[in-house]
Amino acid sequence: MKRPLKQTNLAGQGNTRQSGFTLVEVLVSLLIMGVLTGAVFEQINRMQKRSSSEAMKLDQTQQARDFLDQTVRDLHMSGYPSASMYTNPPVASSPLVAVGLVSVSPTQLVFEGDVNNDGNVYRVNISYVAADPNDPSCPCVRRTSVTKLAADSLNQPLSQLNLNYTEATNVLPPGAGVGESGEDLFTYYDQGGTVLDPADPNNMAKIKTIKVSLSLLSKRDFETGGVDNTAMSATVRLN
Repeated sequence: MKRPLKQTNLAGQGNTRQSGFTLVEVLVSLLIMGVLTGAVFEQINRMQKRSSSEAMKLDQTQQARDFLDQTVRDLHMSGYPSASMYTNPPVASSPLVAVGLVSVSPTQLVFEGDVNNDGNVYRVNISYVAADPNDPSCPCVRRTSVTKLAADSLNQPLSQLNLNYTEATNVLPPGAGVGESGEDLFTYYDQGGTVLDPADPNNMAKIKTIKVSLSLLSKRDFETGGVDNTAMSATVRLN
């Protein structure tokens, strides 16, 4: 004997199984998700700022190091070739002779030498530039190198000054005063290591060692909002 099939109210069963979140639960979930998302993006933003700051510091350190390395190489060639290297010594004003140091001060150094190793004598001028209306990166330290002409070292034509140059930018003003780096750009020493006053013309021939101190003021730190200084120095023994 067949039993009658049991009828089930599917509509009612479906209604019984339906469930969901209340409005309060949805709002709480959204709040928690918002807090977590904000925390994640804050960490990402902080990491990006730190990465940008480190990249900026690395660029400045590399810039300062490259400029110092160039200065050291130039000074090692100061005074080469000298008149004593020729069988028939030419006069000091000859473009074949490098007289070495020409002018010295705490913020400027001028000398002659075959800095390009090409057989020509060049006049090298490394100096601090406080401001330049055509260069927003100043204060800066510039290096110019021009071929020596047949003239006295102190009277080279001024037309040679308006040439291309290399520079270290955003330099703190050299010196020990307020708002300055704490050191002169150039410090001069004699054979025994005694500091010489570059203002005394009699000390020119006594200079055997030159210390170059470079301090760069970085742009605003993206992470802390402050500014960082990049300072380094090099000491050169003259030949």
